[in-house]
Amino acid sequence: MMKQTTDLLIIGGGASGLAAAVAARRFFPAVSVCVAEQNHRVGKKILATGNGRCNLGNDGSGTQNNPYSGTMCKYIPEIWKNTKDSVAFFREMGIIVRHEEDGRLYPSSNQAASVLDALRITAEQEDVFLHCDSRVTNITPKKSGFSVQIGDESWTAEALLFSTGGLAAPKTGSDGCAFPILSRLGCKMTQMQPALVPVETDPGLLRFLKGVRVPGVVKALSKSETELAAEQGEIQFTPHALSGICVMNLTAKCAESDLKWIEANLFPQDTEEQMEAILWELYAVRAQWKLEDWLTGLLPKKAGMQLLRSCGILLPFDAPVYRVNAEELKNLAYLCQHWRFPVWGRGTWNEAQVTAGGISVQSVKRDLQASFCPGIFFAGEILDVHGICGGFNLDWAWRSGQYAGKNAASWILQKRIGG
Repeated sequence: MMKQTTDLLIIGGGASGLAAAVAARRFFPAVSVCVAEQNHRVGKKILATGNGRCNLGNDGSGTQNNPYSGTMCKYIPEIWKNTKDSVAFFREMGIIVRHEEDGRLYPSSNQAASVLDALRITAEQEDVFLHCDSRVTNITPKKSGFSVQIGDESWTAEALLFSTGGLAAPKTGSDGCAFPILSRLGCKMTQMQPALVPVETDPGLLRFLKGVRVPGVVKALSKSETELAAEQGEIQFTPHALSGICVMNLTAKCAESDLKWIEANLFPQDTEEQMEAILWELYAVRAQWKLEDWLTGLLPKKAGMQLLRSCGILLPFDAPVYRVNAEELKNLAYLCQHWRFPVWGRGTWNEAQVTAGGISVQSVKRDLQASFCPGIFFAGEILDVHGICGGFNLDWAWRSGQYAGKNAASWILQKRIGG
């Protein structure tokens, strides 16, 4: 059996792991660093972000409220204070960042591969050993560090940094393999579920809506009809689910809530009285039109047809508009702003962009070191914190990676001096 050694072993070569490796070596070059990645190459999930463009961060200009959720949020101000933002972090690697709508940040090349190449090449220049095809199967704490089983190799390390991600997008390597190992060591986790996913609903309510996109405001409602969260944006309809960034953000904001309904307001700019007046105006102008054409110009045709059915107007679509009565029109006006869809489920882990839940703040100290085992550090999605769409989750990855990597390397040197 081959025996290897390193000062800091980073388990997981994704966004946070690579950021941790670069930070550890840049701040403390006397500390040797190895990244163990179970895939054939590092950063596989980075390539899929931003539809291949890599939405690598957010400057916060388009966000009014806190974009993050989870027990680890209490440490975010400290981490942000002591790390470089995405623009500065990547500028040091030669990546020029472009600002787009809602504060989203992208590489000037518009290619996620550019971001990964910059991280990988920088890590190699800093003499980080990238050890791919390397799955960690067991960890044993020792008096002077850790014994780690990686395939048929036995490694020793003074400190470990877990950056293996959560359970979202398992095809990229985020398969939760670290959680059983950490659990055996005494680590506590919160309940994990997929976030930033579509919301499954009654297919009967989506009969005419496949492929339709409509701007509006969506609200998440509990079983008691309490409003849990609201988001504005483009609502996308599929044969079995509601999607779009605004809907997916609700699944991130309400990850721990009993989500019962999604309510869509297709005309948030109008009052209920104004909405009803608009429909009466169209009724007067189009009294002789076919029912299926009544809402033409107000909504996409398929959306208008489904609204008519959902509010209980059962006339044939080729019937004239004047056959709609006042009560039906009033119901239609109400539905335009209160269109409800029951939540039958949330998207799968394969569809999820991020994991809600993870290692609890109960098990993590302020420096992102484990409270249950000295010398173990964490970064990225493995921790119980997640953000909405728009680059916030990669912001967390780079920032927590920098912070944990620097702290882990510092801990190693301080231990040597003290020991």
